[in-house]
Amino acid sequence: MKISVNSTFSYIKFNLNYGSALQIYALQKALKARGHDVSLLRDYRANPIYILKRLRNVKYFRPFLKKAKAQIQLQKFIRKNIDLSKQCYFSDRGLKKRCPRVDCHIAGSDQIWHNANRFRYLTYVPEDKLKLSYAASFGRANISDEMKGEIAPYLKRFDGISVREASGVSIVNSMGCEAVQVLDPTLLLDWQQYPYEDNDRSAYCYCYFLNLRDKKNVLFDKIREFSKQNGKELLVTAPLNYPLFLEEQLLFPSVSEWLGLYKNADCIFTNTYHGLLFCIIFKKQFLFFIQHGASNVENERFYSLLSMLGLSDRIVDITENPDISEKMQAPIDYEAVYQAIQEKRREAAAFFERFGL
Repeated sequence: MKISVNSTFSYIKFNLNYGSALQIYALQKALKARGHDVSLLRDYRANPIYILKRLRNVKYFRPFLKKAKAQIQLQKFIRKNIDLSKQCYFSDRGLKKRCPRVDCHIAGSDQIWHNANRFRYLTYVPEDKLKLSYAASFGRANISDEMKGEIAPYLKRFDGISVREASGVSIVNSMGCEAVQVLDPTLLLDWQQYPYEDNDRSAYCYCYFLNLRDKKNVLFDKIREFSKQNGKELLVTAPLNYPLFLEEQLLFPSVSEWLGLYKNADCIFTNTYHGLLFCIIFKKQFLFFIQHGASNVENERFYSLLSMLGLSDRIVDITENPDISEKMQAPIDYEAVYQAIQEKRREAAAFFERFGL
């Protein structure tokens, strides 16, 4: 079957985000393993580029160049590992007029439903074509009645809907449609087989942060002290917020290097969704910092995942002044975690099979 996936292409095209790229790679890989011909829609419209805002960081010349190099490497990864649609799309009209000629269209994964943009709901797809979502996310626990009224007709055109969070199931059900909760596609693969790049570092803590306004929001002084007390090197990757960490060992790895840093780390601190997932994938000791300043509604996607896998104790709320060392060293029962993941993998397979995938 030929399948077109509508995900976060425009975002990974212009941003350095390892998780967004790898979730697309993972879904495509999982579908190909099921015998399908899969391509990612090259849609350039979803995320405007704030070039002038980014150029302000050119004053930090060395890290600015290192990030630019990493972005070039990410594009090489995409070209090598992700099949893209032959056609590029820049408008609703063009997408509707030259809709990919495939058997099935899939919306997802990731936060593609955080607003009411029509094209994210496959409105350009003809009625007679199979329309599904896989692990689509609203990125919040609920949405406004106004948004529901706008997107309900779009969702009713879908043949099957799967979402990433339990709250997404409730949102979809509230509009008179049915949905099932499935795993993020990164949890469908065996990443031990991926050719990640090893490093020669002996003992280190790795930090991967996004959307961070202040180092205090991840208790960075405590993280630094923890790594020092345990005799571990402290490494940081913060693509969007690197000016905060100029005094640290700041890294801008390639995708394979990023996976290698995760694979070989002694422990990991993160505040990102896919940064969290790869801690679980590589069975690491980790702590997750909820987004400070965001509401519980916005943090729900993190709570949903960690609750589903019995890992809620890995959440750090900075307002509680936690003991970082005690929380990090608390053991994780990965046997139980992976039992839950295996069950969810079977549910994902059942969802695909239900529609001939």
